[in-house]
Amino acid sequence: MNASRRPGSDRIPSTRLSGEESQPKGLVSIFASEEKRLVFFTRLLAISVLLCLAFSWKLWISRQFYPLVPLFGLIPAFPHPVDSIFRALFVTVLLAVVIGLRSRIWVALVLAIFAILFLQDQSRLWPSFYQFFFLFLILVTVRNHAGKSDAPRLLAGMRFITAAIYFWSGVQKLNTHFFNEEFPSIVEPLTRLLPFDIPLLPTVGIFAALFEVFIGLGLLTKRFRNIALYDAMLMHLLIFFCIGPFRDNWNNSSWIWGQTVAVQTWVLFFKAPAFDFKNLFSAPWFCNIPQALAVLFIGILPVLNNVNRWDSALSFNVYTGNVNYAEIVMRLDVVDQLPAELVPFVSVYPEFKIAVLKLNAWTLSEFNANPYPEKRIFKAVLRKVCAYLPDDSAWLFFREKSSWFFPMTTHRYDCEKNSCGNIITVQRPPES
Repeated sequence: MNASRRPGSDRIPSTRLSGEESQPKGLVSIFASEEKRLVFFTRLLAISVLLCLAFSWKLWISRQFYPLVPLFGLIPAFPHPVDSIFRALFVTVLLAVVIGLRSRIWVALVLAIFAILFLQDQSRLWPSFYQFFFLFLILVTVRNHAGKSDAPRLLAGMRFITAAIYFWSGVQKLNTHFFNEEFPSIVEPLTRLLPFDIPLLPTVGIFAALFEVFIGLGLLTKRFRNIALYDAMLMHLLIFFCIGPFRDNWNNSSWIWGQTVAVQTWVLFFKAPAFDFKNLFSAPWFCNIPQALAVLFIGILPVLNNVNRWDSALSFNVYTGNVNYAEIVMRLDVVDQLPAELVPFVSVYPEFKIAVLKLNAWTLSEFNANPYPEKRIFKAVLRKVCAYLPDDSAWLFFREKSSWFFPMTTHRYDCEKNSCGNIITVQRPPES
């Protein structure tokens, strides 16, 4: 028989053994080989997606009020109940991966469904699902030919992705907004428990950002891996305490993603062989395309966010105090023309004769996360809200994040309609 071609060569390696070797030895057994680690991680990855989907389920169906913003206009939104059926299909495919159906077809289906959902709505490109997509993309190139396992190559790609996320998340925090505003706000549940004030708290914020950068770099080194791994677990524990259930579930989708990343990181790096970048590209060129895309999109392009030329969500710019922010301001007399579902997110300021629709509050209630922080998304929301209001009655207040070379700036976009029903945006300084 020709050993170079075996049935089932498109499957993720199986860990089923015979005799005494088939007896499980507890959770530690998953670290006995890279093949076992890969099988376990594949199931863990599918479970991670399911958990994050559960916390943001409204994000994955067509919505009546918060608009879907398609990518390239290629795939229209599904009508009800097709959207719910498609989401159920997604869950079914993920469950198939969890229970151990190892065919590459299931992984390819996960990727295809992700791609369709992303194309329908850019707001679904959260850092968590962006990360999950690339991890599955690495996994779809699995090869198992001539008895040689592909697990080391696949896991090398996944380790690179994970380390790069820590690195860029730390780099994005190296700004004064994080040191002086965001970090003290995040750790407030901890500092509140202390009987004394912590001096120079912004300085601690600097070390916190550098700490995360070190985790990303350290995980890829042999000498500092264990230190970085335990540091990462400590960081995720603190995040869970500061923004999770102990803080009234401040941001459910964020802390659940953080905990899934913690478990993934442990499985990928605990007792793992030394990282070798060359392992990423040890297959034929067509199998290395996903690894090359991961290096480009997760390892390199996030640097452009620091000059405002790449999306914050795709650069793992999360809880940095330096992301785009927007609110919709309107006249007091038009608030009652909004749909009743939006009124709870409106704050009224009679002294200024304005009302403000808080987009962050709206999306936190709608799908447990902040809005996708890009101007094109905010303009789409303005367009949707303007459809309910008279002309010249509302405008978008937009604050653009600072970059390495320019400070934060603010702009105003008016809600003026032409005969085609499109928004004519006029940029000028906001009114005082």
